[in-house]
Amino acid sequence: MPLLLHSMIGWVLVVMSLGLIGFWVPPEDQVLGNSYLIFFWHFPSAINCMNLFVISGVFSAIYLFGGRKPSMDMWAAAAVEVGMLACTITLVTGGIWARCAWAEWSVWMFNDPRLISVYIMWFTYAAYLAFRSNLEDPRKRAVFSSAFGIVATINVPVVYFAIRIFGSQHHPMELTLVDDSLIVTRWFGALAFLVLYLALVRIRRRVAEQRVDVERLQGAFGRAGI
Repeated sequence: MPLLLHSMIGWVLVVMSLGLIGFWVPPEDQVLGNSYLIFFWHFPSAINCMNLFVISGVFSAIYLFGGRKPSMDMWAAAAVEVGMLACTITLVTGGIWARCAWAEWSVWMFNDPRLISVYIMWFTYAAYLAFRSNLEDPRKRAVFSSAFGIVATINVPVVYFAIRIFGSQHHPMELTLVDDSLIVTRWFGALAFLVLYLALVRIRRRVAEQRVDVERLQGAFGRAGI
């Protein structure tokens, strides 16, 4: 699919998800009032940041064990970059939601096992990006980043199953989503954001490829004394 078309479809789906939030789901929750509506942006970013980090781990493994093609490393790095965007949106919207629900930012940030695991995930992938930026040799950067990416992926299932393992304040809210409009809007939003995030991954991968081409040309000009 052409990248421009892919991006446009993603944005259209996200706008449609906003329409569902605005015109279909109940405007207020019995307990949280209308602050619960942020959930329909929080959940899509949360589920898709994990999807993107798993995708990055898969491409990292393909790079290390499948012939070490540079394009696989580019896909892995692009997925992490967009995954970090989604993870940041997750943390910000979650913090806003927690402030409305419990009137304390600290309840969200420090006392919830799932959120602790999400912060660990965020800092792990921030370290991944910092690690990449400090390695100049492309081959060495790809090898070490791929190994790092595979290990970092281990935390993703911990985040996903944190509720079952440790318990969480997420549980009661998710159990209240029994109305069809809430269920459909939640998963439609997840699909919409997935399409958009994958388009962003393609864009970041293309940027990385163009950067490599520019560096190759600069090296050729330098060797030619131009």
